[in-house]
Amino acid sequence: MKQFKYYILFIGILGLCTSCVDDLLNRNTTTQLSSETYWRNPDDALYVTMGVYEATRTLFGRDYYFDGQGEFQYTRGTSLGSGTWNPSANGSGFSYMWNNAYRVINRANFVIANVEPMIEKETLADVKTKLEQINGENHFLRALAYFRLIQLWGDVPYFAHVLSGNDEATSLPRMPIAEIKDNIINDLTYAISVLPPSYSSSDKGRATQVAAYGFRGKVKLYWASWKKNGWDELQGFTKDAGEANTYFQQAAQDFNQVITGYGLKLYKDGDPGTADNPSYWELFNATNTEYDPEIIFSVQFGGPNMQGQGEELLRDFGTRTTGNAQCWISTNNRLADRYQSLTTGDFLDPVILNSSATLPGGACNPQTYENRDYRMKATILWDGQSLLRISTDGMTLGASMPFKFGASDGVNNINYDAPGIPGYLFRKWVRQWGGAERSQGPQDFYLMRLPDVYLMYCEAENEVNGPSSGLVDLIDKIRKRGNLPGLAPAKYADKAEFFKAIEQERIVELIAEGHRPFDIRRWRKVEEIWGAPGGLGLTMFNTQGGRVRDEFRSVPARDYQRYYIYQIPTAERERNPNLTQNQPWL
Repeated sequence: MKQFKYYILFIGILGLCTSCVDDLLNRNTTTQLSSETYWRNPDDALYVTMGVYEATRTLFGRDYYFDGQGEFQYTRGTSLGSGTWNPSANGSGFSYMWNNAYRVINRANFVIANVEPMIEKETLADVKTKLEQINGENHFLRALAYFRLIQLWGDVPYFAHVLSGNDEATSLPRMPIAEIKDNIINDLTYAISVLPPSYSSSDKGRATQVAAYGFRGKVKLYWASWKKNGWDELQGFTKDAGEANTYFQQAAQDFNQVITGYGLKLYKDGDPGTADNPSYWELFNATNTEYDPEIIFSVQFGGPNMQGQGEELLRDFGTRTTGNAQCWISTNNRLADRYQSLTTGDFLDPVILNSSATLPGGACNPQTYENRDYRMKATILWDGQSLLRISTDGMTLGASMPFKFGASDGVNNINYDAPGIPGYLFRKWVRQWGGAERSQGPQDFYLMRLPDVYLMYCEAENEVNGPSSGLVDLIDKIRKRGNLPGLAPAKYADKAEFFKAIEQERIVELIAEGHRPFDIRRWRKVEEIWGAPGGLGLTMFNTQGGRVRDEFRSVPARDYQRYYIYQIPTAERERNPNLTQNQPWL
């Protein structure tokens, strides 16, 4: 277990004794840790900073639920197209995410307020450097929380100080998103100036200069996308092609720094492994890959015997026969159809939804999935595939089990006899080793990986200059890990075609990592995917052709608008009369 994770566990016990500023609903003044008794050295500052990391983990640690708002992931118990989905199966919704984000912000503000005087008074250069680094980490984490807020709500209350009390907290207005964006970029710019490029083994997982460059580029890319495509649902927001172009250029510069400035490479230098053992799968099911240079920033989990500090990936993605998991999340034929041919490098005919195990091209025929992108084998489970059984307590591995949709034996889910199951399971994130209960895994959850940066860089450069051989090389590096041939010339003949290639790789490379719905929103693709308001939308079917659910069928334009922007939590507006509501939710 990494020492950095133990720091986080310690601070969980410490409880950020300051819980003074935990969130906007907990507004006592900051008096618990005085500078005379606690804020004496970098170790003090670091311990309390671990409380900011812990809150960041709570905010982002189950981001994979967001993919349920896209077209490729099915999440039990949630709907799509009604504007009422929850990003988590555990009852989290608008208020939960809002409060978690402000918990990060309040904790970061508290640390910054105490560390900055320490920096000013410090005379030893090496100690000052450590304090500045810790200060940079808190600016970085605060920036991530505010970025999440503006992604979902647009204009939100902004403050960069410790709140003076309840009166101030309940009177904060929403700041225009353009101003918040500038503040986020300023936080990340400061972080770049003081954070190290990397850490020694004991501190791996902390924010780095690389991560700050990557997220600064991402903020700029999103701003460019919003300015190019518009955000009609955010009152007062306007398009500006010139500003969009400027930010695309700036985003590309930051991404290029990540790509060229630190010698980073894909895991195993992009080697695909074998068809039966793809290297891509190892990234999501082996603790020794968590700090591979491909992983630019992740949220940390403590794992077995660390109560409340483990991840829930097995519980959410696994089945009853893999550690008594609950299979809240599965996938569908739309994702299966995205995995391209190893021979042509292009799409194959869509799978035929039919129960026959021998029908050529049928979804239940294992031969249908041969000769495809290796990442398919690493990501999803179809009829004829297998997993290792894991005991109910998660401690012991058993024999290999076959999977067949609808069967009561082998790999099965408690609800496979109920309607609403698409017939494919995820293999990605499903633990295949014993030693941890279903909610106590140690696997870190990745917020940014190098392929994501490659693809964002390609997108930004493509917007400004169109395709180039250098951009195609980056796409081909990602495709190589799927053992796919390089892009055919027709795929980068112009900006529009190359964008399709970028989107394709974002789908298959980043599925179940929480990126797809944010891409859909900033690209304004809801109507392109599901059709115009009031139309037939899409129907999700299972592999045997049974109906799972309708999506955006006969729904009004208001439901589409609500997809693009979240509701300001009602409870917060009741407490704060200065909080206006986003238009689609009035």
